[in-house]
Amino acid sequence: MEANKNLVIEKIRKGRVISSAAAGDSGDAAVACRLPDGSLAFILSDGMGKGMKAAAESRLVINRLRKPLKEGFSVAYAIKEVNRIMIEESGSEDSFATVDLTIIDKDTGRAKFYKMGAALSFVVRGNKIRRISQPALPVGILPKLRLTHVTAKLRPGDVLIMVSDGITEADRNDLSAFWLEDYLMKYAQTTGPKVLAGKIVLEARNRYLSRELDDLTAVVIKVE
Repeated sequence: MEANKNLVIEKIRKGRVISSAAAGDSGDAAVACRLPDGSLAFILSDGMGKGMKAAAESRLVINRLRKPLKEGFSVAYAIKEVNRIMIEESGSEDSFATVDLTIIDKDTGRAKFYKMGAALSFVVRGNKIRRISQPALPVGILPKLRLTHVTAKLRPGDVLIMVSDGITEADRNDLSAFWLEDYLMKYAQTTGPKVLAGKIVLEARNRYLSRELDDLTAVVIKVE
């Protein structure tokens, strides 16, 4: 049997996403869902600021993005609809949130990464690591969006990590998050998704030292 027919994606609902709120409600939200064509979608959103308002924004994004995707609409339509809703509902108040969307075709192993203001993602393969980034504004700011995506071919044994910016910006002396890259190289291949997500959040918390914590979320997806 071909290797790409054996791909199994660990599901977020089984605890592979770990989130830590700085105060009360977390401004981060994450969800996973299966799409009509059999692909798997992983969505992470970070609302503006912290607390209840940020939590409401990020949850609105993932809920309004998941619904059209599960109904078979295109990614472009889904993200543009979320953007329109965010702008219309914000009124005179600023209201925006990041979109970090990864869609994995589990038959081919091809992953598409859509990032609107989102933090880095990482793909760990053996002793190599690939950074996934894409400069773009969060949704809810501009009425018109130009969507692009980054593509990667996943293989059995790969580990995909999605994080919020509270993690990538945890170390003021290392804003490029090389500490996280080193950490993933050390633990990603030998640690299960749930434990690894927890380790990432804990390590990020420790790097804040006496500074106020931001919301921290890590999503770990292992291809088996």
